[in-house]
Amino acid sequence: MMNRARRYLPSAICLLALALRLINLNSRSLWYDEAFAVLFAEKGFRAMLAGTLTPVSGAAADVHPIVYYTALNGWMRVFGQSPFAVRLLSAFLGLLAVAAAYGIGRRLFGRRAATVGMMIAAASPFQIYYAQETRMYVALALFCALTVLFFVRAVNLPSVLPDSPRSQGGMWLGAAVGAAAAMYMQNLAAFFLLAFGLSTLPRPKVFAKVAAVGAAAFVLWLPWFLNVPGQFAKLRQAYWVTRPDFVTLLQTALVYHAGEELVAARVALPLALFTAVILPFMLLFQLFKARNDSDARRAAWLASLAGGTPLLLFLASLYQPVYIQRALLPAALMYALALGWMLTSKTAPAPIRWLLGGLLGITTFVGLGAHYTFAQFPRPDFPRAVAFLRQNTAPSDLILHSNKLTFFPMHYYDRALPQSFLADPPGSGSDTLALPTQQVLGLYAAGEVETAVKGANHVWFVIFNKAIEEYAPQTHPHLAWLKEHYLLVRTKQTDDLAIYEFVSITNP
Repeated sequence: MMNRARRYLPSAICLLALALRLINLNSRSLWYDEAFAVLFAEKGFRAMLAGTLTPVSGAAADVHPIVYYTALNGWMRVFGQSPFAVRLLSAFLGLLAVAAAYGIGRRLFGRRAATVGMMIAAASPFQIYYAQETRMYVALALFCALTVLFFVRAVNLPSVLPDSPRSQGGMWLGAAVGAAAAMYMQNLAAFFLLAFGLSTLPRPKVFAKVAAVGAAAFVLWLPWFLNVPGQFAKLRQAYWVTRPDFVTLLQTALVYHAGEELVAARVALPLALFTAVILPFMLLFQLFKARNDSDARRAAWLASLAGGTPLLLFLASLYQPVYIQRALLPAALMYALALGWMLTSKTAPAPIRWLLGGLLGITTFVGLGAHYTFAQFPRPDFPRAVAFLRQNTAPSDLILHSNKLTFFPMHYYDRALPQSFLADPPGSGSDTLALPTQQVLGLYAAGEVETAVKGANHVWFVIFNKAIEEYAPQTHPHLAWLKEHYLLVRTKQTDDLAIYEFVSITNP
């Protein structure tokens, strides 16, 4: 009976993983990136290609590949464009990523450690966050995990689930296809794949095969690679990511254990910080202690992927800042499996392992609570804000957004509501929505407040509190102009979102 229960435990964890990824899937507000993904994907392949690759000042219009958007377009044709529908694709991809992680762990360590690692990945706030987001990052995690899975099945591991030699050629081909697919999802997959390749250097024969896999993957990716120089030029022109520092690496450790929203909200931060320090320390200690054990060496390899990927991304970002934590989802999956080995290995006393597991469990639980209840920048309750404007505005009123971050989600939730938005400061890090992309979307930014207002008698101005705070103690320039030319009637607050009602001074 016990053996049967253990056999079905991975399936039960898969069901738990799916359930955790479906919670609040429809009720959490879509934010800018998600709304953009839906509005862009619905335009179709050719339009998206033009909106991404049309040159602007010698650079591509956008920095992302369009394969995910193309898949989303097909998905929406079948399931529709509700928040639940567009996020369901990511939820299923996230579930498959957890299953792939289990496959890696079982191949490397056996069922017990793989099951614990799978459980950590299934409940990870970091993994769940992006499995509930209409973006390509969970697909990146899946294809990188599949690359590793095919690799460990191709390499001879006689102590754990050996394959017949006849199947190895197909496994190497699968690794090449997985790596190419990861690159088609997100260009930053290159950092995980580079860490993966470098990690095989100590085994020259294996490294030679991995290099061949890399060459095959590059050939498959070549059609899009030809566009990468233009996309890199776009990064050089305008990109919102700042240069990382030591605090960035510490934040990454926090996010691995507790998720982005616990860190952003600073909920139970001392607990998360303690977990983010003690667990990696204990993992390294146990790896050193059991360094002659074959399972420990495999866990050390996974740990090298978990730590090597952010290190490579950090070093590259000293030249061109591209350090975004969501690109580390594949590395975080490898870390979960390494923790699975530590928490089941007998190199540490059972009470210590239970204590560490309990600490991780509590941090995970708190992180999930922060994730499911988070409603601040950039995810306030946009539907509630839309409902307020729908009930209080007249057809002749002007609804003006300070920038695209509030406009796109609210336009997604009500396309009939007449709204416009102001352009980002030209050349700034936030100036990412190029004119060709606007043309494809049919949504154009206004250059100045005065131009956008056009003498309207009644103006509703929408802005994040965070944007206002960035100018403190001075007044935000958009608000300053409106207060100079209009009379402020009232302010409506929706979480971190402020809606100002202005009327004309001369014609109230």
